[in-house]
Amino acid sequence: MKALELPVVISFEEDTYIARCPLIQGAFAEGDTPQEAAKELTEVIELILEYKKERGDEKSAILDALTVESDKIVTTIMVGR
Repeated sequence: MKALELPVVISFEEDTYIARCPLIQGAFAEGDTPQEAAKELTEVIELILEYKKERGDEKSAILDALTVESDKIVTTIMVGR
């Protein structure tokens, strides 16, 4: 199993925490806590990468980094593959 270190942006929006990975299109998840949102995001990222791998398009899942707003919490999570 490989591990990826990916940047994660967690923000509080409309009574819920939203976790996003700016490097992977469509990688976002919600949670009642930042930890829950990050855990859900990990699962979403694993599903996206598995889907891309099945299509032979795994490398295109990791895109150029986007600018991260300074008022957001930024962390890194490990995603097993």
